[in-house]
Amino acid sequence: MKKVTLILILASIASCIGTHRIDVWKTMTIAPGDSIVLQKLKAPATLEIKNLSPATVNLVSELNMPKTIIANSQLNYRLPKKSRLIMENPNSDSVSIHLHYSSSRPILINNKELR
Repeated sequence: MKKVTLILILASIASCIGTHRIDVWKTMTIAPGDSIVLQKLKAPATLEIKNLSPATVNLVSELNMPKTIIANSQLNYRLPKKSRLIMENPNSDSVSIHLHYSSSRPILINNKELR
């Protein structure tokens, strides 16, 4: 009976492997003339970016997506695997953004891993 229980526990653990999602909420500040770079993704990701400042943020990507996030607004977008996104601050004041990221793999932002 103990062997059957152990096999059932191991089977349930094995079925959960690979279904783990990384869900990150982070508020970041972009200095004037600076940018935040989301490196090439290893898995598709859902992004929700809220611009908390009264200035626009430019988006640079090879994808067909909006090029700016206007003041005090929000952008929801699904980034495909191997895509990249750069958020630039062309303003003379700092800009704050709130990033919500959900994926099965972590992403690199400015060469640092978010988890």
